Amino acid sequence: MYLPAEDTYLLIRGLESYDNLGKVLEIGFGSGKVAEALNGRSEIYIGCDIDFNVLKDFKLKNPYNPKIELVCCDSASCFRNSFFDTIVFNPPYLPSDSIIDHTINGGPEGCELILKFLENSFRTLNSTGSIFFIASTLSNLSKITSFIKDNEFGCKEVIKEKFFFEHIILFKCKKLS
Repeated sequence: MYLPAEDTYLLIRGLESYDNLGKVLEIGFGSGKVAEALNGRSEIYIGCDIDFNVLKDFKLKNPYNPKIELVCCDSASCFRNSFFDTIVFNPPYLPSDSIIDHTINGGPEGCELILKFLENSFRTLNSTGSIFFIASTLSNLSKITSFIKDNEFGCKEVIKEKFFFEHIILFKCKKLS
């Protein structure tokens, strides 16, 4: 299970000014802290995670929260096209030759899982929706931004913070008109 850290709280702080998020999907539900912080600002909130135990643990601790639906799946692979208004994720983004810890290791360039999450997000996001995601300056940011542009989306930094030897950034992406 992913324990909330600085990047989780940066994501939450970056989303504070957004009131009506509509139909929200969180890819990589983890601890559920983001869902708890956004509770009440969405029409529906669906959290997905590849780890069933993460979802089960959250439901056991929060049995009476009907506003948060949980789905066990890989990225957003099981959701239909153009459904969500807002998609958020704090993916594994640290570069690593092997995936030792699925909660932090993002592949050799630290962006492989981010690109997978983005690809699924582009498909499931409606035409006026927004994607918010966390990345690190240790990841291959140029590959990420090129991928976003190649898929006809625009991207901007919402908030950025320095931690130890990296900057962690919350990005917001929208479909270009």
